[in-house]
Amino acid sequence: MKIVILRALKLGDMICSIPALKAIRTHYPDAEISLVSLPSMKNLFERYSHLIDEFIPFSGFPGMPELNFSPNEVTRFLSDMQEREFDLAVQLHGSGEVSNELINLFGAKRCIGFHQGPKNQDYLTYPNDLHEVERCLALLEILEIEKPDPELEFPLSKEDKKMVLDLCLPSRYVCIHPGASTESKRWDRMLFSRLADEISDRGTKVVFTGSSNESELVQGIMKSMKSDAFDAASLNLPIGPLSALIQQSSGLICNDTGVSHISAALKKKSIVIFTETSPDRWAPLDGNLHRALVRPSLQEVIHLIGEVL
Repeated sequence: MKIVILRALKLGDMICSIPALKAIRTHYPDAEISLVSLPSMKNLFERYSHLIDEFIPFSGFPGMPELNFSPNEVTRFLSDMQEREFDLAVQLHGSGEVSNELINLFGAKRCIGFHQGPKNQDYLTYPNDLHEVERCLALLEILEIEKPDPELEFPLSKEDKKMVLDLCLPSRYVCIHPGASTESKRWDRMLFSRLADEISDRGTKVVFTGSSNESELVQGIMKSMKSDAFDAASLNLPIGPLSALIQQSSGLICNDTGVSHISAALKKKSIVIFTETSPDRWAPLDGNLHRALVRPSLQEVIHLIGEVL
């Protein structure tokens, strides 16, 4: 059996889909499973070769904002997909307004997904009120997969852990990740600066994490601090070593962004700050290990430092 799964989204969304991918693999252990996703997710899914047999870079498609596209690239992509002769196409990309049209062009014998209409044998009504992990799992009802496990996972390699050891960090440190995909999802940088000073005053080293394009943000926060901190954002760490850095920390403080889902997968304590999105959909499911705060004051976050971190 040949299965293709469409989920061409960013890091956090992809981590949230791992339980669904795991359930599909368990249900179809001998199937050849392909994943269509953003080209930037290729390195991530090299870690999940036990779930995915092939990673197929998404070309973009009219009406889907995740990638710019050219008509010629879309034509080549769809021709390649049709030549693969999939038995099943799974639309895990969203509510289906455009993505269902796309998977129908894959030429699979059967297509399933969410849509805005009533439930039928191949499509479920898109559920607006579920956590993202549970939403992905809910679709599997069509495949008669009962009670799939919502547990996240993020495999770390020896090389990931060695790279962190080579940084010679203290045995106890807290990671702060002040970036997010948009400015509106970021807590105030001065509050991060004061929070980092508070943690340092309590005798714990602060390590700032982020992508290379968040290095300027991190350096600005550090310049506003009274105490010293370690800037890991400027190192441009790949996702594996970055995750190992979080895994070896005492805990993570971050905005609603991809690393919050990595900390959940690693079962590492965290405080996740929400300023725009809904924690009901995006906060880690374990509310004891991970505390979600909506537009909190500095004192609200400080109050949780001892409890969570």
